[in-house]
This record gives sequence, C-alpha cells and structure tokens, in this order.
Amino acid sequence: MYNLVWKDLLLLKRSLWITGLYVLFALSVFRTMPGGALTAAIVGATYMLMIQALTQDDKNKSEIMLNSLPLRRQDIVLAKYFSVFIYAALAILCCLLAQSVVSITGIPIPISRISLEGISGALLTMAVLISIYFPIYFKFGYLRSRMIGMFLFFVCFFFLPMAVGLTVQGLGGVDNLAAFRNIAAVMQDFGNWLQTQADWQIASYILALTLIIMAASVRLSLRVYSRREF
Repeated sequence: MYNLVWKDLLLLKRSLWITGLYVLFALSVFRTMPGGALTAAIVGATYMLMIQALTQDDKNKSEIMLNSLPLRRQDIVLAKYFSVFIYAALAILCCLLAQSVVSITGIPIPISRISLEGISGALLTMAVLISIYFPIYFKFGYLRSRMIGMFLFFVCFFFLPMAVGLTVQGLGGVDNLAAFRNIAAVMQDFGNWLQTQADWQIASYILALTLIIMAASVRLSLRVYSRREF
C-alpha cells in the first residue's frame, strides 16, 4: 500500500510548487471570511493534488495495470484514502510556511491567522468532500465521476456557505415559527457549549467526527470496488 502512495507522490512532485502558490493566494484572498481562508487553502490544495493524481492514473491506465498485478483491491482503495491525508499534510505545511515567510520577510500580503480549530474544520470539510466522492469514483471510474467531483467541490466553496448564511438570516426573521425557533435554540445551545470547551477539545471532537465519516466512506468504497469489473 505504501508503494502505491509513494507512486502518487512521485507523479505530483512537479505540481507541488503550484500548490504552494495557491495556498498563499487562498490565505490572502479569503482572509476576511471566518475560517474561510484555511478551508479554501487546505481543501482546495488537497483536492487539486488528488485530482491531479487521479488524472495521471487515468492517462497512464494505471488502474487496469494495478488490477492485473497480485495486489489486493483493499490496498488500492486504502492507498487512495491515505494519500489524501498526505496531500492535506502538505497543504497544512504550505500554510505554515506561507505564514512564516510573510512574517519574517515583512511582505505586504495580509494573510489569515492559522489556528488549530481552523485546521480541524478544514479537515472535516475535506473529509466530507472526499467521503462522498471516492465511493462514486471507485464505482464508476475517473471519467464518469469527474463532473460529480467538480460539482461537490464548488458546493463546498460557494453554495454551502451561501446556504448557511441564508439559513442564519432566515432564522432571525421567522420567530413566529415554532420549528425554526427550536432549531435556532438548539444551534445556540450547541454554540454556547462549544464556547466552554478548550481549543484542543474542539479540535479533538472535529477530528473524531472526521475519522468516523472517513471510515464509513472507506467501507463503502471497499464494497463497491470489490464488485467492479475491468
């Protein structure tokens, strides 16, 4: 499995500098959005690297070749998921390097502050995106799942934040509806409870939820990929 991960990293070595530039761009452009900069940087960079690796696999017919070798399909699936965590780690490293370079050199580029809870939230967003996309990819292949992946990516970056904002605004204007009042009360109580927790506790909760989501996705991917024919 680790050789499969290393194979993907070797394919992406020429794309890493582009990822660094994108991270710096995202941290600067989305700095005014609460938590938006880290999400845009980490999730965007991770998605870019993942899609680039899948594109290279499709171009080189790697999937057909791997299934002709004495490899377990389980290892192929797990390698793809494990690679995503490597990409995310590289994206986080790029974020830290960008912050350090701007701080040390004094370059007039305002960037968002990097925090533990921000990184955890970005990882959760990434986990949701990947957990939905990978089962579809392993079921239908890269070409047939490519448009779905792009749709999910844009939903996470544009429509989801917009929907959350409209929902919050709507909750403030429908006080006469008991259902919305109950939802607002629950959300407020949950937010108040989170404020009593330490940063490391919040990060731990988010990371635990991330692992649960990913584990469910891995199980589904293994199931559909074991039945796929080439």
